Amino acid sequence: MQVQRYVGALVLAGAAVLGSATTVSAAVTTHNAADVGLFGASDPTYDGTFRQSLGILAETIAGVHDTAAINWLVKQQCADGGWTSYRADPSKPCPATDLTTFTGEDSNSTALAMQALHAAGVTPTRDPLPFLHGLQSSDGGFSYLAGSGTDPNSTGVVLQALAAVGEDATGATWTVSGHTPVDALMTSWLNCGSADPGAFASPYSSGHGDLIAAVQAVWGAEGKAFPFTSSPAATQPAPDCSGGPITPTPAAAGQYAATWIASKVQGGGYLTTGASPDYSLTAQGVLAMESTDTNKTAIDNVLGYLSTNIGQAVLDPHGNVSPGSLGYIALAAHADGMSVTSFGGRNLVALLQSIRRTLPAAPHVTKKPVTKPVTSPAHVTLQGSGSVATLPATGAQHLDVQAGVAVDALFVGGLLLVSGRRRRRA
Repeated sequence: MQVQRYVGALVLAGAAVLGSATTVSAAVTTHNAADVGLFGASDPTYDGTFRQSLGILAETIAGVHDTAAINWLVKQQCADGGWTSYRADPSKPCPATDLTTFTGEDSNSTALAMQALHAAGVTPTRDPLPFLHGLQSSDGGFSYLAGSGTDPNSTGVVLQALAAVGEDATGATWTVSGHTPVDALMTSWLNCGSADPGAFASPYSSGHGDLIAAVQAVWGAEGKAFPFTSSPAATQPAPDCSGGPITPTPAAAGQYAATWIASKVQGGGYLTTGASPDYSLTAQGVLAMESTDTNKTAIDNVLGYLSTNIGQAVLDPHGNVSPGSLGYIALAAHADGMSVTSFGGRNLVALLQSIRRTLPAAPHVTKKPVTKPVTSPAHVTLQGSGSVATLPATGAQHLDVQAGVAVDALFVGGLLLVSGRRRRRA
């Protein structure tokens, strides 16, 4: 299924352009109270948790603890500890896995949510590790959905999540039938004699390198959780195939794949699987190279391109600011030591917070004071008593007036009672 190979790149580049100046628009309004804190105006059905996690990761880089955004992510967690792409009503159970509609709890949403919450210093309501254990395949790897088959994208991001929470992905806990997640990931690495030696393939690339699979597989091979920092060198490691197939370490395989990714940089410094720049994929590719501390020339080239084209790079295909693309770009900038609050002349964190969903403000209603005509001084004659009470228009004296009226009323009531008794005696 072609959908699966794009799981890690759900947030794609847009074609519209933001204004040249950094602007912060009003927050995105929603009538669903459960969506308060969610980033982005676009439909979150297929990427809500994923993009929210990337947005929170971007905020943590700037030292921002966004309670509303974090609460949204925490409440999206399912009862068994996993996450699905999006739940409009978190009070209802998470949907069952459906391989026809490609919905249900998934490894990618769960892995990114784990990294985001860990970076924010927040413990999820439920432990997500049992869910991931249940999703692990017999080859040691991970599928996107239960039953959809191991893929390097999912295995790579789960390895990141395990690294984030301090799990040993090569230990007995994560060994199934003698295979670990790292073992499974390395089966996708293309050795000497293949079409693209040094790259990572996917189940859909027919033995060729898969650019989308490769960028995420590298993160897992290097075992680096988001956010991370990098000190890239100009080296461009490539496998030495002069003696036939080799047996590199996962980290070395990741470096070879990073060089293969660098060779795919086009034009002024972007990556794509089509005819036009894919800004999200471009940022992910930079992160892959940065995670290996190699290919500095390509890293600088791509970051310069993203900085120059930041107005387009943060948009999705609908022209809305994409929290996912923005998050990837912020992570890439941070890894290289660049500021996320002035990247390409934009404050990425402020832009992100400007698209956080909130309930619409209640309409302001001005109440007109009710004014009763008052003659000054105001006199009210109590029938039968012959007394007069003066009612001031305002002020604390109103309480005294009420007391005076009450006394007069008692006096009148007493007279009537006496009068009645006299009539009965007569």
